[in-house]
Amino acid sequence: MSKIATQKIKVLLVDDDTILGNEVCGELNERGFETIYLSAVYGVSEAIGRFQPDVLVFDVEIGRENGIQVAIDLFKGNPSLPIIFISSHHEVEMKEAGLSAGAVAYLDKPFSIKLLVAHIDRFARMTKTNTETYSNLLTIGSTQLDTKNRALIFDDGSIVDLRPMEFVILKELVLHANEIVSREEMYFAVWKKDTAYYNEQSLNNYIRRLRSMLEPDNKVEILLHRGVGYKLKVES
Repeated sequence: MSKIATQKIKVLLVDDDTILGNEVCGELNERGFETIYLSAVYGVSEAIGRFQPDVLVFDVEIGRENGIQVAIDLFKGNPSLPIIFISSHHEVEMKEAGLSAGAVAYLDKPFSIKLLVAHIDRFARMTKTNTETYSNLLTIGSTQLDTKNRALIFDDGSIVDLRPMEFVILKELVLHANEIVSREEMYFAVWKKDTAYYNEQSLNNYIRRLRSMLEPDNKVEILLHRGVGYKLKVES
């Protein structure tokens, strides 16, 4: 995968909780995103036209305004803009209404900033059309490897953090999907030139853990070729 000049992902956040709004934008800015924050629905359409966000993060209740209805109206003029709802309303009916309105995700408050970042990364990059950006997400079957946050993102939205060694091993397998990675190549990827630390049993233990993590995805399987190496088998 070649590295091409990156462009910041733009996030427009609309929430009447100014403390939360400024905190979330601050966290996103630190992680390399470009953000605009609005505490009211007034001016949202203009901000979208001016800022051209890649993702809209929207509270379902902004003052007396129904955020879901506002989002429906916004979709009419911006059908490809991913909208992530955030809310303190945890009722199933409210979540169904938000997702039925066209949102790509619905996060309960309080939410993990890491989870929000994963969703933003996933949906912004799925819809981004400018090819000068290369993704931090590598697709494995129905799962994605987040190389920025060292985590697995499953198609149900769940996230599993990876230990440093697990991440290095899995990334090596993903970059050579459906190919055998020899033990020597894997040793070097994990331990570099420190040959004194090469340990086949330790490597096999990491492989077993990764197999267990990937079990929910029936399109992916890590195979052991005895005496040769390892292969990440991925079905299209």
